[in-house]
Amino acid sequence: MAEPENPKIKICPNCGAEVPRKTKQCPNCGQLLSTPRSKWMKNLTPTEIFLLILGSIMLAIGLVAV
Repeated sequence: MAEPENPKIKICPNCGAEVPRKTKQCPNCGQLLSTPRSKWMKNLTPTEIFLLILGSIMLAIGLVAV
């Protein structure tokens, strides 16, 4: 499947129609289109995950202490 040259347009996997990037359903065939999800969470190392959890806990303690 070829990607469109315009970054604001994507291709419907069902009928091949060009649809705007933020469209949730193809106006041509009605196929629900997946929305791209951020992949930053998948690329975290165990250390970064630990630091995120630790930072969240410290933030929660700081908010309760105020």
